[in-house]
Amino acid sequence: MSWFRRRVSGFVFVADVEDGPMRFAAAGKTVRSADDGPPWIVVDQAIESIVVAKWPGKLWRVSVLKPAAEQPAAYAKYTRAVAVEVIDEEPVWRLFGAHGEAVCRILERARTITLDDVAMLENAIPDEAREAYSRAWNRWLGDAHDHTATLAAGDSRSPIGAGFTVLHNLIVERARTLTGGAALTTNDDDEVVLAPEWSAASDAFLHAAMAHGSPELIASSDPELLTAAWKRLS
Repeated sequence: MSWFRRRVSGFVFVADVEDGPMRFAAAGKTVRSADDGPPWIVVDQAIESIVVAKWPGKLWRVSVLKPAAEQPAAYAKYTRAVAVEVIDEEPVWRLFGAHGEAVCRILERARTITLDDVAMLENAIPDEAREAYSRAWNRWLGDAHDHTATLAAGDSRSPIGAGFTVLHNLIVERARTLTGGAALTTNDDDEVVLAPEWSAASDAFLHAAMAHGSPELIASSDPELLTAAWKRLS
């Protein structure tokens, strides 16, 4: 295919629980799949399009040495590879935008949330904090809808990339670990729903991630609303 006459480069996020060939990645190393079938090494053209299914992990910049025979549609923003050269490790916080380091600190705290933390956060969120979170989404999207429960929207997903989705998933995983699933149920759309106290804890972390991860979207009166609950954890 003429598309591959020049070397394709891009980025690969590898979760720590990854059991594929990229778990052995290191700068300067060549990584190969066992064969030309799935699972492939998925190389995203841009960091913004990377799917972060699990956290934590590492972010690698790679060059495709051998593309897979089966490729996605031409408009796709990624390449399936069976062999890549690992160029370098990138700071993983880049997944979450210009203020990704702050977002990573919030993600790490979410991984260790305790039942006592959840109990404390349940009533720690100011009444107007959810509206402040929605206002930030409205500024980013240029609309005027209710985004108090929004985690992702559009191709770019959010002002901090996949950060809100990753954060919520970490809270769900922690709820499952600490309560044996008792804090989880499903709604009519077969979506996983958190019990009220855990939902409040999730909101506290989401609000903090919005405030620290995209401060340019926050109105002057809103930072305190968005971080009040988070500060009680710090």
